[in-house]
Amino acid sequence: MPSGDAQAQPVARAIGPHAEDRTRILTIATNRVGTSGLDVGFERSALEEIVRQAQVSPRTAQRIWPTHDDFVYDLFSEIANQTRRDLTDTETLVATWGFLSSRLNDLRSPEGRRSIMLDVVRTAAEQNLEEVTQSLGWRSYASLALTILSRPDSPGRASVLAALRNSELVFIDTMEMFYRNILATVGYRLKEEFHNDYHPFVVATAAVVEGLGITRTTVPEIVHSHFQRPGETGQNSWSLVSLAFVGVIEAFVEPDPDYEPEEAIARLSGGVDVTPSPAENPQGY
Repeated sequence: MPSGDAQAQPVARAIGPHAEDRTRILTIATNRVGTSGLDVGFERSALEEIVRQAQVSPRTAQRIWPTHDDFVYDLFSEIANQTRRDLTDTETLVATWGFLSSRLNDLRSPEGRRSIMLDVVRTAAEQNLEEVTQSLGWRSYASLALTILSRPDSPGRASVLAALRNSELVFIDTMEMFYRNILATVGYRLKEEFHNDYHPFVVATAAVVEGLGITRTTVPEIVHSHFQRPGETGQNSWSLVSLAFVGVIEAFVEPDPDYEPEEAIARLSGGVDVTPSPAENPQGY
């Protein structure tokens, strides 16, 4: 079945005669997933209990989801739509802008700008790893992205994959805005071969955090390794995620020869808000 047809069924349910019942059931189910994991979607008894808790009749639930798999795929699509925004770590993004505002004079020299970029990465990457991977929403999303690949081909599977793709693209667009602003502020730009397309850069940086977040469950002693590297003010301690993040950045970006430091300083001094807005990140993570 074409992907457009696969997406049509959940949308129809969302606006159909039992839309409110569906919403109540899915709200309870997604809350359970947040605390109990994705197993809630595979047990018929769990669905029956959720239906009772939502005060919906079994007959109505069966009209909404004729089969148990229909419910599972609808639940998975809901998880995909809701939880990807947890990776938009607004707390780290806001802290990054605050850090830049404290280093305005360093923006006036190439050496100072590189020092700022390295210091931002060294501190923000590690904070981002902690904030993101401890999020229950991210854990559900990561589990879903892996789980759905083991499911057989079906319209439901296609619908979930479409929801995952759409959610991923929203995240990429949000982070593209952040990176475009922050790189321009510290005097860097994408290398010419990337044709001003930030999407590969965003995906690569996110993969560093998410990949190490998954790996940390099995070899935390390696993921939490720190290394001493020389810096402008002596030895600095670098985490593995920070080193990997710097590697991605140096592969993608270069100093901008047309950079105007005074313009960037004026923007930062004026308190210009170039972070994702609450509308784009409703959880204000």
